[in-house]
Amino acid sequence: MGLRKLLASALLLGGFALAGTGVVMGLDGPLATALDGSGARKSAEPQAAEPVGTARVEAAWRSWMDRHGVTSSSLAIGRDGVILHSAGQKRSPQMAYPMASLSKAVTGMCLNQLLKDGPYTWQSTVADLAPEFARMNFTPADEMAGLTLEQIATHTSGLPEKLAYGKMSTRSRNLSSQPTMAKAALKEAANFGPRGSYVYSNSNYAILGFLIEAMSGKYYGDYCKEQIMVPAGADQATVAGRMSYAAGYGGWALSVEDYARFAMHWFAPEQPWMTAPAQFAYDRSVHYGMGVHVLPAHPGTFVRHTGRWTHKDPRKPNIGALFFVRPDGLTVVASWDGSLDWDLYNELFQDLQDAV
Repeated sequence: MGLRKLLASALLLGGFALAGTGVVMGLDGPLATALDGSGARKSAEPQAAEPVGTARVEAAWRSWMDRHGVTSSSLAIGRDGVILHSAGQKRSPQMAYPMASLSKAVTGMCLNQLLKDGPYTWQSTVADLAPEFARMNFTPADEMAGLTLEQIATHTSGLPEKLAYGKMSTRSRNLSSQPTMAKAALKEAANFGPRGSYVYSNSNYAILGFLIEAMSGKYYGDYCKEQIMVPAGADQATVAGRMSYAAGYGGWALSVEDYARFAMHWFAPEQPWMTAPAQFAYDRSVHYGMGVHVLPAHPGTFVRHTGRWTHKDPRKPNIGALFFVRPDGLTVVASWDGSLDWDLYNELFQDLQDAV
């Protein structure tokens, strides 16, 4: 199967069921005020020589925006830790905005670092992790004891796209907060489905974020910034503001330049999860692992993900984002305001790939 077909099938698998991507959630406004201006913005850091494709990538991005009425967006292109080119239209590529489900890649990398230095692996079960849950004063249901971290990270846990909360619904003001979602996923019997089949659910990464706090003894956003964002040079990344409740599954706000720095660092071609993804959390049948779609490119590995928060109320803003890292390390990140159908995400992926 060619890379284009793999991309299309991965988007189909992740698109129609995407929860933070697929759950309709409220957001009263972006975490930062968009800047006016439609010209290209270069990074303030030292610039490497631009590859020939950067001008074409920007042109493809602008053409896509024009075709679909997207008026506020930003774009960053990088490789080998250097921002090669960035641009913004009514949005600075250097200013933080919510990234929705692109947050899951951060959670995957963050938990992987914890596992690297601790007693657990991606094959550890909920039963194995009982001491960590106990630190959070929570005991999962016995039916979930055999669930592994790998099944959670690959969306093959059996958890549904939309959770049932049972009696918890009368005790919580926000049913989508990370701890409430994690507890409902692991405690409410109505959420226990057959394992092994891919169902994209925010609850999986709510559980992982919840466990990061339990295992590290720190707030999720603080720990993952320290361990993941700062080493990558994404110093302004944060879990704060109105979407902070989404934490591990959709709570990160950062600029496209900082997301590119994160992606270039942790998904560099030489990283072990790029050279041998099956040794970590990875499901070959759906090409998903550790918060990203992981596509074999022969040679090398291509990774990508999408982000989407959407609302039924047209007066409220909607958010979209995507990124990919090619086998040669070239990284492209885009984010925008607007609720778009999944076929337009696929179209942008293809346009940007054709341009580079």
